[in-house]
Amino acid sequence: MNPQASEQLPPQMSTLAPQVDSLYYFIYYISVISFVLIVGTMVFYVIKYRRKPGVKAQPTGHNNVLEVAWTVAPVFLLVYLFHAGWQGYVFGAVAPSNPLEIHVTGKQWTWDFTHMPSGAQESNALTVPVNEPVRLTMSSADVLHSFFVPAFRVKRDVVPGMFTTLWFEATHTTDEAEPLTIFCAEYCGATAGISAEQSVALNTNHSSMLASLRVTTREAYDTHVAQLDGPPEACVAEADPMACWGERLATEMGCMGCHNTTGAAGGIAPTWRGLWGSNRSFTDGSTREADANYIISSMMEPQSQIVTGFTTANMPVYAPTENRKLAIVAFIRSLATEGQ
Repeated sequence: MNPQASEQLPPQMSTLAPQVDSLYYFIYYISVISFVLIVGTMVFYVIKYRRKPGVKAQPTGHNNVLEVAWTVAPVFLLVYLFHAGWQGYVFGAVAPSNPLEIHVTGKQWTWDFTHMPSGAQESNALTVPVNEPVRLTMSSADVLHSFFVPAFRVKRDVVPGMFTTLWFEATHTTDEAEPLTIFCAEYCGATAGISAEQSVALNTNHSSMLASLRVTTREAYDTHVAQLDGPPEACVAEADPMACWGERLATEMGCMGCHNTTGAAGGIAPTWRGLWGSNRSFTDGSTREADANYIISSMMEPQSQIVTGFTTANMPVYAPTENRKLAIVAFIRSLATEGQ
């Protein structure tokens, strides 16, 4: 059974939620008490020192003790709020070791989820296990989005051209008929020329960029992921199914015609052996680390940054689906440590 929502906030469904709520309510009640005291004092003195016949107002004078008191006293409150807020931020920003990894892609107007390391993918629906930390690595295929789950008290921008991360640990399972809702908290565009009803029906508007989130037992999660699309059956039993699938895809797409995986120099295009994590130098004088962002951008925009020494290469644009991009990244990453 899901926990009950409070008067102002949705149910607490993650390990982060109690920290966020306690700080929120502390600030809220401090604000209420301050408002009552300040406004009450103002009303009291307005009545006490209201204009009266035959009474002439006198200057109020100056009180150094009072001014120092109301200046210094809030400093202690602000220091505590900063400390509590910083603790909550660090807790929400640094994921525990060995979390469950899921890649998220936001695009107008869909959320795509890829479960790692299997590569199984689902759209506009996410299933996670209860009482296990889950880290989301997120990117956008078009414009700025923002991944928001109110019950978990987590929100993070999803930015085109880079990866952002977010983690949570669900504390309760959800009812099958009542999943949580994933929102896009950023105005990410709208389709012109259709009615609001059509927009919602076709899922072609910012306000309808919703996804369902189900929290289940670990056994139910494993069963669910096994039923999703992912690497071919021949790769499932491998130690790294995504890397296995990426190698097959690279061969099928013709990547091996120019790149090699042996580390040999002098080819048409840079070798993939040792590419992951290396520092790449480009003909425009810039440098960049070969991470997931770089590898994916090299597939999507191969001529945007040309590696020094390979100016004659003319790589075509590749735009595979998200899980296939991640599989190729996993394969290249595996070549960084293979044989060590």
